[in-house]
Amino acid sequence: MTLNELGLEIKSLRKSKKWSQDDLENYSGITKRTISKIENGFVDEVGIKKVETILDLLGYELNIRMKGRPKTLEELQDER
Repeated sequence: MTLNELGLEIKSLRKSKKWSQDDLENYSGITKRTISKIENGFVDEVGIKKVETILDLLGYELNIRMKGRPKTLEELQDER
């Protein structure tokens, strides 16, 4: 997953909860400007801790897997 894809996924997760960037700012204490940067793929300009905080509020976590490996059955099912 690229940083841009991560940002788009975070934006999608936020919208699925029907939260605005203002809502996420209030819940996380992270500025709306920073949230916008993350959602637009400028994650390299913000700390990973902020990304982790946002993902936690949205009910998700970061996960590392070997690049190029086939997806597991669980990962395929999660995409549905």
